[in-house]
Amino acid sequence: MKFRLLAAVLILILPTGCAPVRKVVTDIRQRSAQEEKLSLAVELIARGRIDNATVLLDAIIIEKPVRGVTDEALFRLALLRLPSEPRTGDIAKATKLLDQLQRDYPDSPWAHQALPLSDFIAEIPARIEAAGELRRQIKSLRDLNLSLTRENKELRLNLEKLKTLDLELERKLKP
Repeated sequence: MKFRLLAAVLILILPTGCAPVRKVVTDIRQRSAQEEKLSLAVELIARGRIDNATVLLDAIIIEKPVRGVTDEALFRLALLRLPSEPRTGDIAKATKLLDQLQRDYPDSPWAHQALPLSDFIAEIPARIEAAGELRRQIKSLRDLNLSLTRENKELRLNLEKLKTLDLELERKLKP
């Protein structure tokens, strides 16, 4: 009786027993492959081959998410997508990646590092606008300064003419 029960349990477990093992092996292989891609991408970044690194990081993000790999790839790709000259459209790409990182991996150390960066990036459009407004004010003030300088010069000339006329008038009035 015990033998039959044990045999029945084994018959039920054996067909499903391999599936979890296969899944674990597949997950390990996938993690290893993504870790290799990430390592290569980091090496390419260090060598200055940003375009090649970007392709690898994009591939990691597209594949099945792996904690510790995909989150780092998101962060590094966001940094690479930051433009050297910020424009709102270019900033949106990096912001989207950082938002995805914080949304999908809130406990990741990369998400914690992304938070102040996201806040800083969010302020960039307002800072660009403020800088543009300051440039307009500077131009306006330069124009005003130029106008006042011309007016000041004209007033000096008029003052000199008045002094000359005053001296001539004094000479004529003295007999």
